[in-house]
Amino acid sequence: MKTNILKGSISILLGLVFLFSAYIKLFPIELFEFSFIEIKLANWTTAPYIARLFLSLEFLLGILLILNFNGGNKKLAKFSFALLVIFTIYLFLIILFQGNNGNCGCFGTFIKMTPLESIIKNLLLMSLNGILFIPPFKKNLSVNKLIIIAAGIASLLSPFILNPLNESAPPSENEINYNLKLDALYLSSKKDTPKVDLRKGKRVIAFLSLTCEHCKLGAQKLNLIHQNHPEIPIFFILNGDSKDLKPFLIESKTKTIQFAFMTIKEGFIENAGINFPAILWVNNSKVDNRTKYTQLDESTLIKWFEH
Repeated sequence: MKTNILKGSISILLGLVFLFSAYIKLFPIELFEFSFIEIKLANWTTAPYIARLFLSLEFLLGILLILNFNGGNKKLAKFSFALLVIFTIYLFLIILFQGNNGNCGCFGTFIKMTPLESIIKNLLLMSLNGILFIPPFKKNLSVNKLIIIAAGIASLLSPFILNPLNESAPPSENEINYNLKLDALYLSSKKDTPKVDLRKGKRVIAFLSLTCEHCKLGAQKLNLIHQNHPEIPIFFILNGDSKDLKPFLIESKTKTIQFAFMTIKEGFIENAGINFPAILWVNNSKVDNRTKYTQLDESTLIKWFEH
């Protein structure tokens, strides 16, 4: 009896974790989509579908684990353990291709975890999941075929309904000659509307993530250029949690360069792409050039402004 209560409690807990994980990754789902592209498991066409199908699987598993109220479904225990193993392999691939930097996106932007932290979290969940392999095994609602079919259909459709597919893809790492969409920065609801119209004239616009170490270095280099040539209009568009702003400004030594926040929903990724920092040379909203901060040359930048 006590074993059934323990197994049932663990099953419900795991189910809630899977449901929360799936739902929280939906907004914004782009972070989850881009991770499949970065580790070479998908392209721009397939990533939105693969990401949503993974979330469908999480939704289904979460529902069935909650219905496994006595912890008696051994096949379900194997299924959940296998999925945790797959997610852990995915995290190892992220570390392999990107390093153990930033937010892995396992809990979206709600709970930020590095890939290594998420691997440790998965190992903990796998340990709890292991208790579900302890006998006895008893039938419950999670083995009812009609319930499984209904839960499967609902889980499959949910990610596509809650966050429909977006046909447009963000610019690639070297893409230029496209127009930035900056109107969201000038909505009446914005509290940090830029004092200048970034949609007009020549200027350098840098899209920076507050937790990205390379973005801090890029911002520091732009600050040095701005100190030497204050006449060069440089503007930072930032993405991240406001609590990370002060450390970013201190570490990047940002003092005189103006900045504003832009969320992913407002177009941060759509404008910049997924490679940061994105340092764009902009002429009347059109991206004439983009430079990596390591290749940013002050004299070349000055010549561009002069001509």
